[in-house]
Amino acid sequence: MPIITAISQPVNQHLESMEYILINKISPVIKDTPPNWANGNFTGVWGLDIWGQHKIPLGWMFGYYKLSIDIGYFAAGLNIFGEPDISCFIQGYIFGIFMFGYMGKNDYTNETYFVGIGKCNKTNYHWRIIGEEGPVFYMEGKYTVFD
Repeated sequence: MPIITAISQPVNQHLESMEYILINKISPVIKDTPPNWANGNFTGVWGLDIWGQHKIPLGWMFGYYKLSIDIGYFAAGLNIFGEPDISCFIQGYIFGIFMFGYMGKNDYTNETYFVGIGKCNKTNYHWRIIGEEGPVFYMEGKYTVFD
């Protein structure tokens, strides 16, 4: 079920404001409608990345992105498996194989800015991100370009 909704400039807002807008101010009907700025969405799994060899899945993720010529931005909600609500939010910019942004506090790290490196093809993505604090995370899954 989609959890992210219309935010005119997602990367210019602090995640606490974003959480307030996404959870408290939006009706369930609007939550299922992609935001105007998005040209695609993504779903997948996130977790801990141990030395790039072992992946420990922690939960699912869902978000929206706007990407053109390998430059864009994204906003997503992360959930920990077994919990009914969103655990934290992540948002940032994408520049080719690099990304940077902001991750909210969760069970594994405090709120932090992060950098990442990743790859994608026409349907799948895989990113490794590391913040100022906390462990290395991975995010992988599928994305869909809107028509």
